[in-house]
Amino acid sequence: MIRTCFFFFFLIVYLTGYGQMSYIFNRFSRNEGLNTNNVNCVWQDKKGFLWVGTENGIQRFDGRKFVSFGSFTLNQTMPPFGVDQILDAGNGKMWLRQGNLIGLFDPVTFSYSDVPIKNQNHLPAQSDLNLYSDSKGNTFLCTHKTSLLYFNKAENQFTSENLPIKVPEGWTVNNLFEDTITGDYWICSDQGLAVYQSKTQTLLSSENNPQLLPLFERNDLKYIYRFFVAKDRTCWIIRWDYSPEIEPVLIHYNPFENKISDDIAGVQPAGTEYQGPFWIDETRNGQIWYGGVNTLVCYDFKLKAFIQNKKVKPEDYDIKFRETKHMFEDREGNIWLSTNNGLYVVTSENKMAFNVVLSDLNQGKDIVINSILETKEMENWIGTWENGIIVFDPLFVKTDYDLYSTIRGENLPNYKKVWDLYQHSETGLIWSGCQNGMMAIFNPKTKKPVNLLEPPVFEHAPIRQIMEDREGNLFFGTQKGRLAKWKNGSEITNNNFEIVRDFNATIYLLYKDKEERIWVGTRDMGLFVMDPTGKNVLLQFNEQPGSYTFMGNSVFDVVQYNDSIFFVSTGFINILNLQSGKIQTLTQYNGLPGGGITRLLLDDEGVLWFTHNNGLGSYNYQKNMFISYNERNGIIMADKSTNAKFKMRNGEFWFGGENELFGFWPNGLKLKIAPPDVTLTDFKLFNTFIPLDSLLALEKITLQPEQNSLTFYFSSLSFTQQDKLIYFYKMDGVDNEWTRAESDLAANYTTLSPGDYTFNVKCINMQGFESENNTTVQLTILPHFYQAWWFYFLVILFFVGIIYTFHRQRFNRLLAVERVRNKVARDLHDDVGSTLSTINILSSMAKTKLLTDPVKTSEYISKITDNSQQMMEAMDDIVWSIKPDNDNMQRIVARMREYAASILEPKEIGIEFSIDENIYDLKLDMETRRDVFLIFKEAVNNSAKYSHCSEIKIRINFENKKLTINISDNGKGFDVQKADSGNGLGNMYKRAEALHGTISINSEEGKGTHISLIVPVNS
Repeated sequence: MIRTCFFFFFLIVYLTGYGQMSYIFNRFSRNEGLNTNNVNCVWQDKKGFLWVGTENGIQRFDGRKFVSFGSFTLNQTMPPFGVDQILDAGNGKMWLRQGNLIGLFDPVTFSYSDVPIKNQNHLPAQSDLNLYSDSKGNTFLCTHKTSLLYFNKAENQFTSENLPIKVPEGWTVNNLFEDTITGDYWICSDQGLAVYQSKTQTLLSSENNPQLLPLFERNDLKYIYRFFVAKDRTCWIIRWDYSPEIEPVLIHYNPFENKISDDIAGVQPAGTEYQGPFWIDETRNGQIWYGGVNTLVCYDFKLKAFIQNKKVKPEDYDIKFRETKHMFEDREGNIWLSTNNGLYVVTSENKMAFNVVLSDLNQGKDIVINSILETKEMENWIGTWENGIIVFDPLFVKTDYDLYSTIRGENLPNYKKVWDLYQHSETGLIWSGCQNGMMAIFNPKTKKPVNLLEPPVFEHAPIRQIMEDREGNLFFGTQKGRLAKWKNGSEITNNNFEIVRDFNATIYLLYKDKEERIWVGTRDMGLFVMDPTGKNVLLQFNEQPGSYTFMGNSVFDVVQYNDSIFFVSTGFINILNLQSGKIQTLTQYNGLPGGGITRLLLDDEGVLWFTHNNGLGSYNYQKNMFISYNERNGIIMADKSTNAKFKMRNGEFWFGGENELFGFWPNGLKLKIAPPDVTLTDFKLFNTFIPLDSLLALEKITLQPEQNSLTFYFSSLSFTQQDKLIYFYKMDGVDNEWTRAESDLAANYTTLSPGDYTFNVKCINMQGFESENNTTVQLTILPHFYQAWWFYFLVILFFVGIIYTFHRQRFNRLLAVERVRNKVARDLHDDVGSTLSTINILSSMAKTKLLTDPVKTSEYISKITDNSQQMMEAMDDIVWSIKPDNDNMQRIVARMREYAASILEPKEIGIEFSIDENIYDLKLDMETRRDVFLIFKEAVNNSAKYSHCSEIKIRINFENKKLTINISDNGKGFDVQKADSGNGLGNMYKRAEALHGTISINSEEGKGTHISLIVPVNS
């Protein structure tokens, strides 16, 4: 940790002179979703959402996306103005100040309510308002030109009456500050500075100072704009009289020494424009920040130094602004800065990474770093192309050493083209492999070259790699592919180098493993594993078909994971298992965050670190997890740091390349804590967003059947870990396995069937730590009415009824057939059977009398004839009645006409038929038709036999679902009361009753007879 502090110090102090960078400022702008780049304030709620006040309203940020809330989403109740302040109002609500308008915003219901200021019309024009909340739940309103106000909850308004604190009479209030340790309230005013000691209810100021506080004895404390008490109990004061042409003045007062500190005097101004602080704040670790117009300064108590972050010529990751309006530290220690040029954040991981930019060391020309070496003397030697070796001290501050001051001649440029650096373990000399087969050997203590060599074995080829074996021998790899050796202990001369092997390909890598084998990485020829002498090839790996094949013939680096597993970079990562002979190549399809991988480093926990064309990456072999690091983690230009690497003695990893080198502590970038539980951020039905908090307040979300296409949005609300989290979700009732979320962090489900569901979501960081709890939501989609249990019951009941009806109809038909059969059998028995019996008897009698009494026999035969005729008619009636074709009324009427004519015409009795037209549309069933016809037949037959009439009138009509048959004759008539009600009339009454009808017989002697039959008919 000691090195951390001092290193951080020099990164800051030498920022201007040597291009080093103190902080990496990550910017959010309109391109990332801000509704404007003019940001006023930031605040974090209890869930972890960031709320951003801009000139276009208020937005919510979950680490991935900005969601706008304005008058267009709040039923136009929120004023359509910018938001200048956001404060916690308690009960889950937040205060919003929009100029002179103040209101309460509920992020659960997205509702806004205006909070009035009592006697607001008394406020002077252009009053500079400022909200302030204390630790006791009071909310104050400082109005600058008038007295102090506070929020009266009972009256639901801001008022100056019954203030919880005292203010000097006649004083206006610019701002307040509550000292939560002492309970004092410091009052900033144009009239000066005052303090209200709440414990004793004492008000002190320069006008009333019985306690003789030294601060109030000063005469220069007027126009106090801000006051702040730091953790070290020193006071910070901003003086400003609101004049736009006068810059604010910052005062750092030490109450223990009763003097103004001069520690801010050395802060360099950011140009010649108007500048000055308008706010001041302190982080939880005690770091002071203040900012305003063209000013953003931070103070480190350990270093006793201020840093001006506003640069005259800002680099890519410097902050660019005219005004910083507000600073906010979130719960993870990230610092958010609201500016007129967007929202900036300095992440808490910034202090774990160190960036050194070298471009301006060579008048703006590119500086290519090829080698990094930490010497035994704890110096850092950087080998560059054309700029030689640059020496930095242990804190990476550039020294003034010129290693080449004594070198003369035309070969100096070649000695400054450095490919590799190596410090010999025994002699401590530093060997520099250079262009054209040259080497410069330096004494690190004297900083002078001790040998300048150009060995002939190198054939003027650049010396790309230097390696030492366990005996202290040095091996050299050249551009032309020669592997050469200098034997330890021999004299360092041009002729004491021997050729070990010629690979006929550029040697990119020399690496010694734990078994002293020498690994040689070449260009286009693959990887060779040599014995410790370097002469014998043990294994060869390349893209050619064979037992050892991997992707890429150009090998840049090798690191050993364990006794059998090695990582090899060929632009990709190849994992060699020498024991099993298997090779696995990791590419973007396996999760590799980028290509162009060259340099590799392995940390103490077995995690592989590498640079790629998208930044810095790491790979956890055991968990098969990749992580990518970028500017959010304080790493910049890692994509250009692909040439050099080095692992320092204190565990730092350093990579270098084009114009830049950077270092970091691997453990500092690893997140060894569980990520926060996932928060559901939004809920969408089809294409409509629904306020989620109000839904989550319910025990279960209930949706209608047609609301079956929905999307859940989620985030862990960890801005430090956001880019290093993997999200998984599962819908119980739909998904059998967890599904990995895409980059939009959304789970979309369409056309869900009715039922009960549980949505689950969790996250895992790259170290394998899983969020402590799964976030769940109970969800019910109601069924359509035709999917409800009662509907199924009714459908089953309906089909049972249909089946029963069909069965009943079939049963009734069978019964009807049975009845017909029984009736036919009965009629045959009654009519035909009895007649046949009579004929049989008459036949027997005629047979016995045939010879003895011919006259009697003739009578019997005549009776047999009559009975046979009757039997034929009965049979005809039976057949006619059961035949379906005769069901219609037209056939019935025709039958009636035929019968009446056959009976009456032989007796010369006139017939008059009167039939309604609608009669013919009727259909009668078999029994009704038969009984109606038999009643008609009996009535006509009686008139023909007994009435002695000359005319019969028959009228048939249908009206009101009743069939009426009227039969009248002009015969002699009879007395109905005295008439014999034999079989004929009795049968007529019985048949009418069976038809559920009525029959009436009206007759008088000498006036004829009238018979009326009325039968109800359904169709």
